[in-house]
Amino acid sequence: METYSFEDFVGSRDEFLAEYFNKKPLLRTGALAGRLEGLPSVRQLDDILALETTPPSYLRVTKGGKGVPSSAYTRTVARGAALAEAVNPQKVYELFRSGGTVTWNALNHVLPSARRLAQPFTEALACEAEVVLFATPARTEGFSPHRDSIDVYVVQVDGTKTWRVWDTPQVRPGDEGSYTLEELGDPVLEVTLTPGDVLYVPHGTPHAAAARSELSVHLSVGVKPRRWRDLVKETVAALVEDDEFHAFPCLGDGRHETASAELAGRLRVLTERLAGLDAAAETRRLAALGRAGGAAGKREFARLAAVDAVAADTLVRRSAMPVQIGAGDGGRTGIQVNGHRLAVPDAVAAAIGSLAGGHPLPAAELLPGAGEARSLAAARQLARLGVLEVVGPAEARDVTESAPTGATTQVLAEKRK
Repeated sequence: METYSFEDFVGSRDEFLAEYFNKKPLLRTGALAGRLEGLPSVRQLDDILALETTPPSYLRVTKGGKGVPSSAYTRTVARGAALAEAVNPQKVYELFRSGGTVTWNALNHVLPSARRLAQPFTEALACEAEVVLFATPARTEGFSPHRDSIDVYVVQVDGTKTWRVWDTPQVRPGDEGSYTLEELGDPVLEVTLTPGDVLYVPHGTPHAAAARSELSVHLSVGVKPRRWRDLVKETVAALVEDDEFHAFPCLGDGRHETASAELAGRLRVLTERLAGLDAAAETRRLAALGRAGGAAGKREFARLAAVDAVAADTLVRRSAMPVQIGAGDGGRTGIQVNGHRLAVPDAVAAAIGSLAGGHPLPAAELLPGAGEARSLAAARQLARLGVLEVVGPAEARDVTESAPTGATTQVLAEKRK
């Protein structure tokens, strides 16, 4: 099974981020030549079309640069006592034979091969990635010149397709839009992609593509990096997720003066929390949040299986999931995590707080002085909630091999302080 790294698509990561990312197009001829086996291709198009459980919203057809109404290629079917819309393969074939481009959106939702393609982008850029497949008949233009609101990484997998790409504007609107050739003038790049070629088109960059003498299939990995405004919103949302901001204010009925005083108080609390925030830890949390989102990143069954296998010597550490730790009351402390409010023993809350730096330790030593069985049970439960994560084998070897024989526990204890 072929696996890919982000560098397979963009070359040197440092050079790409410095010279091209969010700035200008990049063409990498033959970047994946000979390595397309296993990706969605023309050989799988019939199987993809026959996926009867795929909602019609995942498929669209375009002719002459304009979208074809879905009613032209769907049918109503009875599923039990309910009626549902389903794609009609024969009508899709007819539209394709007459010059229509067929597009499958979010193919990573239904095909493992598309998920594998999206994964390196999610990991490298810490945000969701979506795989879209375009099948264009020979000698047909798929879409008129347009811009996308996302970054697009094109992988040609079958046939050939000629692309025209214009300059990336300095100021770019955040939406999609179309152009006429008269508006754009001459392109800065005109190239015919062959199987294995990769093309990066930054968001807002005008482009157009047309199939040549044979049926063309290309995959577009669409990525929408989060802007600073998106990240700051995530940070603030996490900081106000407790009882301090839970009440319902009344802004009407002449209560503006009272409400404004209460708002000023809440803003002071937020300001204090922002000032005391560990920016490095928050950056790690935001990155983990971006990688966990969408169809490309979630592996919850596999994660839970690993949790069940946690043994006394398994290394665990705090995850990037935010945890609000309250005050103790009668031997138990309130915490809020992943939408859940829990009361845990004070020792467990103290252990969560002591691991905030991300340093690993054996699961059996989570609760100092409590005994192996109790520590192990607490580690597994916190890992199921997502508060703790299991350290991978390679990283675990690095930790243990860096310490003298018999000294691993002491080293980890020192890191924990």
